[in-house]
Amino acid sequence: MTYRTRAILLVVLGATFVLAIGCGSDASTPSAETPAVNATEPAATGTLTGTQGWARVEGLRGGRYCEVLLARIVDGRLNAEVWNTYGLNDCPPDAWSALDAEAIKTEREVIAALLNGPRYWLMDAIERKPTGERQETTFGTLEMFLAATVDIGPIPPNLAPYTERKVSRGAIFEFSAGAEVYELVDPTGRVFVMQSYSRQNEPALTEDDLASLSGRIAPPEGWSYRARVLDAALRVEGKSIEATVIQDDLTNTYSLIEPN
Repeated sequence: MTYRTRAILLVVLGATFVLAIGCGSDASTPSAETPAVNATEPAATGTLTGTQGWARVEGLRGGRYCEVLLARIVDGRLNAEVWNTYGLNDCPPDAWSALDAEAIKTEREVIAALLNGPRYWLMDAIERKPTGERQETTFGTLEMFLAATVDIGPIPPNLAPYTERKVSRGAIFEFSAGAEVYELVDPTGRVFVMQSYSRQNEPALTEDDLASLSGRIAPPEGWSYRARVLDAALRVEGKSIEATVIQDDLTNTYSLIEPN
């Protein structure tokens, strides 16, 4: 599998902490090996109630997590289940390095199993639309929950970074006043804010590096990268449960800030 194929399959959009609705009828149903459980929602510093009656989780920024993506072809399109460790464990390095993607692929009977991480959240809080029963499973010794099902696109998919993807997540991401945020701006002025950074391709990358990241990524012509400090809280709210997300060359993930 080429690097670019791997990179596109690692698209998560919706920053996968929140439980999402699948993009395809078959893709939204976990494999037979996946047990259904009734579980409380994972929390960082505690679960609160948002203004819309949605579950609110605070204290996410800097939180470490890892993901396993299980890819399938559904109705001629490439789909991926995204399984996430956040709230269940902090993805210990030894347990993470022990995972075997080929063994997972065979066990789960998928066309590809991809290991995505470690990654680190940049938002400060998430509010999640109430959902039903949650799905959990274990890869090796790592417990994970089904965080999203991503519709990557028709076969063959567009494998370029900075390609927009749709992720159903039913969530609001909040960046606190005074927080530094990192944004990509497209030629039309649309702004995408980084929601998580990745050490998948640059193991030494830290949050301190993000302000000067423009010299290490290559967005398309007409795009720009910037860092800024928020004067007021920034709430990234989709107009529906579906969000628009992109990834850069290093698989850092950004959400479109839609106009109110």
